[in-house]
Amino acid sequence: MFYLVFSGGVGNTGPLWIYIVAPVSVFIHGLKRGLIDIAVFITVISCIMFIPDELIVHAQYSTEFKLRLLYSFLTVTFLSSLYEYSRGQSFKHILELSKKYQQLAHFDPLTQLSNRRDALRILKREQARIARSNESLSIIICDIDHFKKVNDRYGHNAGDAVLRELAKLFTDSIREQDCVARWGGEEFLFILPQTLAVNANIIAEKIQNQLKHYVISYEDKSIKVTVSMGISQFTAEQSIDEVINRADKFLYQAKDSGRNQIFPKFENIT
Repeated sequence: MFYLVFSGGVGNTGPLWIYIVAPVSVFIHGLKRGLIDIAVFITVISCIMFIPDELIVHAQYSTEFKLRLLYSFLTVTFLSSLYEYSRGQSFKHILELSKKYQQLAHFDPLTQLSNRRDALRILKREQARIARSNESLSIIICDIDHFKKVNDRYGHNAGDAVLRELAKLFTDSIREQDCVARWGGEEFLFILPQTLAVNANIIAEKIQNQLKHYVISYEDKSIKVTVSMGISQFTAEQSIDEVINRADKFLYQAKDSGRNQIFPKFENIT
């Protein structure tokens, strides 16, 4: 483009090609870097066009042509920048929507924990890992005792507050490599890599001990809850459904035994 402005091109029409510089610059380099490139370009072609012919011989243009060329080029630059800015904002908006939908697809909006779908994805990944490394993997299914009574007595907003508070307590009670998910309703699923059922039982007891002294405040109400838990450990020959069903059976045993229990009990774990 510098050469076309300097030489004039065919019939002194060379400068007419400079209009492609603005849209191409902002499209390839982005708005900020593109505008810097365009500013440098305008400075150089202005020097070329307005430099006295006595200093350097170059194509001659009328003053009106040079000024209108620069004004029209600045107009194209403004429109190209506006388009690139709008395109960038649209792209950011699409990214935000994509992240939002991904969040909705994998996380529970109330507790911000992994949802059932994400928990199953993690279980499949961990199952494949233990198949290779022969390491242990245990799960805990946890259910809030008499949660319906909480909703009936204090209202559903209070029930939501209980779920959020417990989600925070559960998250603070596990290791970095562990995962706790909202399995559904008032049920939570703990995924504990490199953990035997005996050690999962220790984690479950730790959580129950914390709940003994844990009071959930909602407005002017103080709410105490207990949980029942069922523990199951993966074996090489078991499927994910089989392990979850086994933990579910132990959970129902815990509830049938008066709730606020953990099954199987420590001495019964094999």
